[in-house]
Amino acid sequence: MKSRTKMLKRVRTQFLCLWGLLGLASALQAQQIDLNQQSWSAEVIRPQGQAVIPLYDGWYPNEDGSKTICFGYFNMNTEQSFDIPIGNENYLETDYPGLDLSNANVPTHFDVLPPAYRHVFCAFTVIVPAGFNTNHRITWHISSNRYNLSTPGKVIPPYVLDEPASDGRGDLAPLVKLAADGDGVRGRTGVHAKETIAARVGEPVSMQAWIEHPDEEIWVGWSHHSGPGKVEFDNKEYEIYTNDGVANVQATFHEPGDYVVRMQTIDTIAAFEFYCCHTNAYFHINVSN
Repeated sequence: MKSRTKMLKRVRTQFLCLWGLLGLASALQAQQIDLNQQSWSAEVIRPQGQAVIPLYDGWYPNEDGSKTICFGYFNMNTEQSFDIPIGNENYLETDYPGLDLSNANVPTHFDVLPPAYRHVFCAFTVIVPAGFNTNHRITWHISSNRYNLSTPGKVIPPYVLDEPASDGRGDLAPLVKLAADGDGVRGRTGVHAKETIAARVGEPVSMQAWIEHPDEEIWVGWSHHSGPGKVEFDNKEYEIYTNDGVANVQATFHEPGDYVVRMQTIDTIAAFEFYCCHTNAYFHINVSN
């Protein structure tokens, strides 16, 4: 009798285990429903109607004791770009006493989502003094398509960035000069052109940078960073051979005003995902009629 009872218990246990495995398999299968069969949409990337998301990308220390905070952004639209002037819908604020943010190089134009489905990494930086500590914040606010979003920039240890090189991955930010005999700069703080370029509405204007890097090829991208009207580039993204080392672009501006064009360069575009190591360069253009 005892033997029969043990046997029944064993069979019952095996049945429950099998039932549990079948239930688990069924649950796993249920999680693999094709997107087009779902009654709700998991797609957050859309042609239009979505937000521009301000992003805090991290920070890095400087030799003089100051720190540099990096901000990027993610336009979740594939066809809708934005022009958001500095003001109530695009601004920085800080709780650090006396820190002047009026000259921060905040972007006002936000391109559509790039084809490789990546956000724009460290589009601009803000240098904060040595006294700016883990309790302080610089917050970037952006309002777009009815969404009011913000991100706090901070200098807490988990977000420190390798700059301008990564010993772990062996990455190195390209050296960029904006004149053939100019000083070279590496890294996200970047280099600003010393002279403003004069341009006219509807007439292409040339910009170039001299780039050095140990790799044979590097990636270069050009973007409308700020300014009031539409900007068209003859070639927005490409790779160049470093033995030549010159990146060129022609930009056409459709409205008068003051513009900033941002160039970013990195050894390979995939390296952006590892947050190291690229260089920013900024060209200032005054466009007249």
